[in-house]
Amino acid sequence: MKILLTLLFFSISLGIFAQKDSSAYYNPNIARKLYSLKPLQKVNGTYYYGERRLSGYNSLEVPFFELNNQEVNFHYRRYKIFTGIGQAVGFIPTIYVLATLNKPRTRQTGFYTSTYLSVIGASLVGSITCSLIGKSHIRKAAIKYNQALGQSNMSNLQLKTDENSLGLALRYNF
Repeated sequence: MKILLTLLFFSISLGIFAQKDSSAYYNPNIARKLYSLKPLQKVNGTYYYGERRLSGYNSLEVPFFELNNQEVNFHYRRYKIFTGIGQAVGFIPTIYVLATLNKPRTRQTGFYTSTYLSVIGASLVGSITCSLIGKSHIRKAAIKYNQALGQSNMSNLQLKTDENSLGLALRYNF
């Protein structure tokens, strides 16, 4: 009886906390706003979305998934996978140190043996390689994103400047 009552309360609680669809789906009178996507521009290794500077490659997730292009999403997911693999590979020397911490041979000779240095070197090379592969995928995703928007050029960024901006100027007088 207790089990039956528990299953009954559990099924009722699942029904209570179920997600409901938006009322805009069922009510056609509610106006939906369509947002236009801006092209991505790359200047000195930094991406700009419109005129806003993005803090990193992970900030590109929102415009990529808003476009909903299969190829762009594929390259962005590959970037995330290779970045995660690179971070995991970079953690291998720590695992090696923790695994050999209490062995008496390690305490006598120290950690700077040829094995430890080769583990550090291999993990460094693997991490850098995965990072470079991930960055190439993010570059391909940005190019495909701009091509899908109809903007093929990624390098001509026109930033707004005012009279208080610093920089060099070249003037010609005729």
